[in-house]
Amino acid sequence: MIRIIDNKRIDLTDSEFKMYQSICKSYDKANFNGADLFKGLFETDKKGRIIYLIPPKTKYTSMEVYMFLVNIMVHQHLGDACNNVEEFLVEARKVIDEGRQIIKELKSVEKKQK
Repeated sequence: MIRIIDNKRIDLTDSEFKMYQSICKSYDKANFNGADLFKGLFETDKKGRIIYLIPPKTKYTSMEVYMFLVNIMVHQHLGDACNNVEEFLVEARKVIDEGRQIIKELKSVEKKQK
């Protein structure tokens, strides 16, 4: 589901978003908003996938926040890769089944000719 973090669209599951909220809450102080730790650390594409992580330059952040973003990016891209492989395998299975059927038909024709 698409969520908004640092004014960017990001695709997060419910559990990932709860973890984000938990991280933010753990850093909230009277004079500091934990969500600010996520500012300027990533870029996303139109689908909400993290496409680029930006090392913190001038702003304070935590290793926990950065590793969370790394984890999200890896899960997003790994999920996309798995979906692509699955789609390819479904198509390959259809082609293999068609090939087997053609071979079977050819063998049947061959037997009839003998």
